[in-house]
Amino acid sequence: WTHLVHWTGRLQPAGMLELQTLGSVSMRVRDSEGSVAQVVQPKRLALLAYLALAPRRRFRRREAIVPLFWPELDQEHARGALSQALRYLRRALGEGAIITQGEDEVALDRAVVGCDAVVFADWCEADRLDEAMAVYQGPFLDALFVTDAAPEFELWVTDERARLSRLATAAAGALAARAERVPDLQSAIEWARRAVTIAPGDEVIAARLIRLLHQSGDRAGALREYERLRQRLKDEFQVAPSRETQGLIGRILGP
Repeated sequence: WTHLVHWTGRLQPAGMLELQTLGSVSMRVRDSEGSVAQVVQPKRLALLAYLALAPRRRFRRREAIVPLFWPELDQEHARGALSQALRYLRRALGEGAIITQGEDEVALDRAVVGCDAVVFADWCEADRLDEAMAVYQGPFLDALFVTDAAPEFELWVTDERARLSRLATAAAGALAARAERVPDLQSAIEWARRAVTIAPGDEVIAARLIRLLHQSGDRAGALREYERLRQRLKDEFQVAPSRETQGLIGRILGP
């Protein structure tokens, strides 16, 4: 993270609160070694993430939030539980962190609380791919488990994780292609390898890495990547590599 971060169309100064959701989950103050220790309960972190990734309108309705996080409670008690959680977050993060619109809509103030997933997606959209990939440290809300959340919340996490992973895979692939055009074969290989790490089951991405390794003279490395791909496709999908990929390996093995 740099000292100035592009947020919603403008630069925000260092020192703001950061919600980290990619690779690990935490709330911390920029340029501080420690995290905001009060926000450790998985449900509170999950609620912050759900608010942070609201659509462009930024606000989420209470009636949509409570069934996801308190499905076992009736509407009255669930809304009370949400209000209690929001009061706690305001005490922990500052009164300005949580904003409301009327009685039914809630949001994070993005000038106060930043989120790496939002920054990552914004930079991808702005074609600032190097900066975006510096932010992408792993899957969205990885290993965060909210015991009594509704299945619909887990579905939302799965969908967001897949969306962000697709963005990261596409960004790494685009950076590999740009590096290859320069040409900077070593950088192209590094970005292709990053793309394979994010999407290990994507044969097209793996084939690009195999081809680049072969072009660099690393025939053994290309064959190792092919074997990893072949085994993964067999184990996960019970299929063999495509004719195109097999043809690529045939050319590598040829005289």
